[in-house]
Amino acid sequence: MTPSPPGPLRRAALGGGTALAVLLTGAAGAGAPSALADTPPLPAVIDVGTLRSPDTLPRPAGALTEAHFLTYQFTVSGRLPGGAPVTGAEITIDTGGAARVAEFRFRPECRVTGTLATCPVAMPDGSGDPETHVPFHIRPRLGTAAGDRGVVTATVSADNARMREETPTDMAVVIGDRDGVVLGGFPDPNMLDVPPGGRAAVPFELTNTGARTLDRVTLDVEGFDGDATVALPGDHDNCWYRTKDPKDPKSARTGMTCEFTGGLRPGTTYRPAPGLAVAMVGLAEYGRLRFSASTRPATRTGVRGRSAPLALVPATTPTPPRVPVPADHYTVNQPPVIGVRSGPAADGAAVGTRVRTTVGRAVTARVGVANKGGAPLTAPVALVEVPRGVEVVRPDARCRPEPWSDRWNDAPPPTFGDRPGDAAPVPTGAVYRCADPADLAPGEQRLFSFTLKPQRELDGAEGVVFEPSLSPYDPGQRAKVAFLSVTATGTATTSPSPGTTGSPAPGDTATPTPSGSTTAPSTPVHGTGTGGGSGALASTGSTGTLALAGAAAALAALGALLFVSVRRRTTRQRH
Repeated sequence: MTPSPPGPLRRAALGGGTALAVLLTGAAGAGAPSALADTPPLPAVIDVGTLRSPDTLPRPAGALTEAHFLTYQFTVSGRLPGGAPVTGAEITIDTGGAARVAEFRFRPECRVTGTLATCPVAMPDGSGDPETHVPFHIRPRLGTAAGDRGVVTATVSADNARMREETPTDMAVVIGDRDGVVLGGFPDPNMLDVPPGGRAAVPFELTNTGARTLDRVTLDVEGFDGDATVALPGDHDNCWYRTKDPKDPKSARTGMTCEFTGGLRPGTTYRPAPGLAVAMVGLAEYGRLRFSASTRPATRTGVRGRSAPLALVPATTPTPPRVPVPADHYTVNQPPVIGVRSGPAADGAAVGTRVRTTVGRAVTARVGVANKGGAPLTAPVALVEVPRGVEVVRPDARCRPEPWSDRWNDAPPPTFGDRPGDAAPVPTGAVYRCADPADLAPGEQRLFSFTLKPQRELDGAEGVVFEPSLSPYDPGQRAKVAFLSVTATGTATTSPSPGTTGSPAPGDTATPTPSGSTTAPSTPVHGTGTGGGSGALASTGSTGTLALAGAAAALAALGALLFVSVRRRTTRQRH
């Protein structure tokens, strides 16, 4: 066992250790200020700004709504010397100085404790916007008076930088006595889908955020940035519509101004009744509309509607809470812009034709379907009526005789009969159903050939060509009906002139031109719903001879003028 040192020596040893510890601690303390003084301060490169619009919050009355929230923002910018980004940045917003006059809402990623909200900041890296926007919502409290004010402050910290200014950045909050009309309740995201050729209603709300009842509110809806691909097909008598072609009041309505009167109560949210209908113009698949509302008188230009007014009725369901969304200097106070989109659709149209021949001579007629839409037409079908007095020598292999169904007589447009507005008389000749299993591409035609032989003289006798699918773009279905027109003259009796060839062989397709010197093909005509109409031409036969041309000239000299009769006359000729 090792003996312990005497007491005095043990105390000296212990005391010496304590003294050494004190000396070492003092030395460390003496060196600390020198080390801190050698650490360089963080670069002062962070700038904090404010973005608030409008400058004053309207004094509220009635009830507070989601529409009373406005978007205010702090902006943060700055990069390190040499262009390196600032990292680990956070902004702390203190609303305590305005808590008496306003209430606030922050984005979900912010940490809120009492009147302090701390939010992460993704600092600019040089590839995009030179500043970052930190939005928050603010709305005035009920009971505030015009002139009440407060202040919100912000400071920013980061891992490798500090604010350029040593004091916090202030943002004033001021209550004003002014009217306020706010639009909201739009689709979120702000995109509306419209079925091809159809309509859809744009949901929106209008709120009086001021303290007074508004006797008049004006709503403007316009194509954004000159866009004219979205139509406003309503016809409300408190609205004035601007058309795509200002010189044609019947062209598509692409803008509108509506005036609402009757008193909009403060703190009340309203919705349109009926809904505001929109559609695409023609085959368009995308467009944008800009909405704005004010208390100014309406600019009454354009075509005034004639139907029941577009009304505003109080909303019965609350609007879901909004989330503050960043916005730049150019969009923070801009009217909302709503996208409208659709998709392509097939749009079948009937294709008719006009043929001319002589009695007893065969002629080929080609009729069928055209696809005017933007998507393939599945298995196109055409119902073809051959005029009475015409024999079908050989139908197209894809066509079969079929009785005319009564379901077409009283179906939606186009309608068949002798009533005003009917597209064509009820077919009484032989009807063929022509079908092709292959899809028809947009812009293409599918024609069916018929070899026909007139049994008697005919002056533009007409049979109906009907494409039975409904057009998504044309409520009147005007392009669904075209006509097969047959003109047959008496047998030619004149002899050929010296040096000419003989008469055409059976089966030729020949239509004398007005000059009578050459021959021309039959003429396919796209359906228009008005008894024919202009359209692309397609050849359906071979060139005729001078003998037929001479016969035509002789007939013309005798006054036998050839023309296509009107539908009523054609109806009489069927029987």
